[in-house]
Amino acid sequence: MRKTDLPIVLLFFAALPLGCTQSPSSPPTGGGGSGGSTHASGGSGGGNAGGSNPQGGNGSGGSATGGKGGVATGGASGDGSGGPGNGGASDGSGGTVVGGASGGNPGGAGGGNGGSSGTTDDGGAGAGSSDTGPAPSCTDKTTNGDETDSDCGGGTCPKCGAGKTCKADSDCKGGSCASGKCADPFAATGTISNVNSSNIWRITMGTMTLEADQSATGMVSAFSLDGTNFLVINSASNGSVFWTAPQSDWNWPPPDEMYSSAYTPSSKDNVLTMTSPTGKDGLTFTKRFWGNVDHQAVTLEYTVKNGTAAEIKKAPWEITRVYPGGLTFFPNAEDPVVLPGTSNSFLAVPFTTGAGAAWFKYQKAAFTQDIKGGADGLEGWAAHINCGTGLEQTCATGTKSLILIKEWDDTTSQAPGEKEVEIYANAGHNYVEFEQQGNYQPIPAGGTMVWTMHWMLRALPSDVAPTPGSADLVKWVRSQLL
Repeated sequence: MRKTDLPIVLLFFAALPLGCTQSPSSPPTGGGGSGGSTHASGGSGGGNAGGSNPQGGNGSGGSATGGKGGVATGGASGDGSGGPGNGGASDGSGGTVVGGASGGNPGGAGGGNGGSSGTTDDGGAGAGSSDTGPAPSCTDKTTNGDETDSDCGGGTCPKCGAGKTCKADSDCKGGSCASGKCADPFAATGTISNVNSSNIWRITMGTMTLEADQSATGMVSAFSLDGTNFLVINSASNGSVFWTAPQSDWNWPPPDEMYSSAYTPSSKDNVLTMTSPTGKDGLTFTKRFWGNVDHQAVTLEYTVKNGTAAEIKKAPWEITRVYPGGLTFFPNAEDPVVLPGTSNSFLAVPFTTGAGAAWFKYQKAAFTQDIKGGADGLEGWAAHINCGTGLEQTCATGTKSLILIKEWDDTTSQAPGEKEVEIYANAGHNYVEFEQQGNYQPIPAGGTMVWTMHWMLRALPSDVAPTPGSADLVKWVRSQLL
């Protein structure tokens, strides 16, 4: 039958929407739309739009026994490449192909060859259904949206860490993007010196200094900003030490290598190393300290070597003693609990919660016995403010509230009877222990466990009050993390 034999031109339109299937292991891809079949031109086929990451679907032109192949348009894609368009089969000319539109890349190429010409009515168009998929997010483990690396950078997601891809300094936690990568904010650039040929070693980073005592387990004896030592020094206790958890493994006192041994110091490439003798339990401790001048940060790396013939299981544990009267807080994954310890005589720490964090505001009248408590933390940070308006410890005239911020890889496996973040305060009101623990893990015979902490000492801005439950205070601390 010829076209001239018909009194009218017949047109058929078929819309065949196809869905977009998603699975955790395979990102969604838009399906192809199929053009209608008729004796003339194949119908246009529009591919489904892909999701935010995947490739757009293929658009297939409708087949035709006569006339030219239909137009086939690849599905649009949010960030991946557009799907290729496939021309419809035909007795006539090859189908027209239009690559799918794409958010970040050119549309895909397509093709299709037709046969000899024919003269029958045009086929109907087939339009693929649209499915844009999930919107980009900062937790989908994919580089999308305006991110510069997976789930970081750009103007929406958190800043990227060292070694991640960046486009500008503002993409990086450390504030420095060099040759397309975020610079290491913890590079060892501080100056190391021995103080007057004594047991004290000092790392200097401008007006910030850290001191460690080789005669007392390599303990951090001072951490100062503008001459003010944040750590407690009195007859009851002092400094910051390193133990292993759980405490039930050794009760009290700790083994000598954690409690009283002298360490051997060494210094190389701006890194201070303190090494313990091997203890009766077969453990050897190594502490490596270094500072970064540009970011005013200190790194403390702890290594425990198992010198026994059997596997053991331990968690790293940092205990930092500060003066009473301040404010301690950290983001918490659970309500804080009392930690009775080995004496079973501790009272609960009077925590409050708010702004997604647990808070301990020191008040001498609140307890007459030793207190200890803690919780599983979130985000891998905790902070302590030493003095300020509204706190029991007021700041000396002409000085500001200082805040110690600690940062580590968030703990996912806690030691038995222990918590990721713990607080202890004695009934004599002499000091507070500000404590963090890493993952409880096996250490094979002859093997090691390594744990890294980062410290930052800052002056609290005058417009951020040291108040429990303050969302502004939590936000400001997060802005300081590296």
